[in-house]
Amino acid sequence: MKTTENISLGGYAFTIETDAYDVLDTYLGEVRKAFSTDPSADEIIDDIEERIAELLKEQTVPGMVVSLAMITEIKKRIGNPAELAQDEAERPEDQPAAQRAEENPQKKQEKKNWKSKRLYRDIDNRVFGGVCSGLGIYFGIDNVLIRIIFLILFMIGIIGIDDGPYILFSIIAYLCLWIAMPAARTGEQKRELHGRPTDLKGYKGKEFDFEREVKEVAQSPAGRTLKRAGGVFLGLLLLTIGLSGLLGGFFIPKMPEVIGNHLQDHIMRWGALDAEEQLISDLLGGTTFWGLVLIMLGLGCVGMVYGGVMLLFDLKSPSWKPGLVIFISWIISIFVIIAYVIKIVADALPGLIS
Repeated sequence: MKTTENISLGGYAFTIETDAYDVLDTYLGEVRKAFSTDPSADEIIDDIEERIAELLKEQTVPGMVVSLAMITEIKKRIGNPAELAQDEAERPEDQPAAQRAEENPQKKQEKKNWKSKRLYRDIDNRVFGGVCSGLGIYFGIDNVLIRIIFLILFMIGIIGIDDGPYILFSIIAYLCLWIAMPAARTGEQKRELHGRPTDLKGYKGKEFDFEREVKEVAQSPAGRTLKRAGGVFLGLLLLTIGLSGLLGGFFIPKMPEVIGNHLQDHIMRWGALDAEEQLISDLLGGTTFWGLVLIMLGLGCVGMVYGGVMLLFDLKSPSWKPGLVIFISWIISIFVIIAYVIKIVADALPGLIS
């Protein structure tokens, strides 16, 4: 049975076999020695320790012991500390021209990988889609300045709206960048975004997934703000329509009387009603039809008021789903009105045919 050690690496806790711990400790010692003369030695060492911790997290699950084979594989993936130090410390201006010309192309590529950045959307510090934050990191500019530039372009588009749809330019530019720039989701992509070293060759999740992007935008600070503002606006609109409808419902009981007076005037002026006019009189002149209409209108307006209040104050629906109950009742009231109209028509059908 192998003995184990409990260690903390890159902010994570691991249980590691003693022989694997000795190899890892030796490896980190070589890293410290290789970068001892570098001004950024502490930062580089912390970065490599964080990278090792990330790779260990990928290969283990909670409670799993780190083996010697894992450490050996990680050493191969990260590389030789001496070579990394040489790539970091050497500068072209310190080398003779002949030596620069003969430099191994593979080493040039490795050196480029150590220092270069890749353009990603920074979704960890996003306000909307992470485009401005990603551009700021890539070009070494404060992301607030990038956001101000986009805002200025947007405002210029609004001011010049009479001369054309220039307001769309900044929006389209942002959307194009959003689609073209992959999001830095994995640890490898985040390290590439910041120009930090990695030897991994494959990167996943670069394709544009519209559904995932929409969910991420909805969860962003700007997305949550827009969602809340939209909820308040829609809530006020539903509340206004619902209350107006309820107030208008007080006039519905007067409709049979109004229609009756109109029919009397019609009879006095034009004589007796024909079959079609009598059908309309039976339908609209009775209290039953308008009572059903009042119920349907009341349920619809109550549903709007309920929905408006829920959206306006961002409330959660109770477990018995009153909104669903109101909606189902409203649908039933519509079918009841349809059935009543069909009955009236069916009773008047013999007279219409004759």
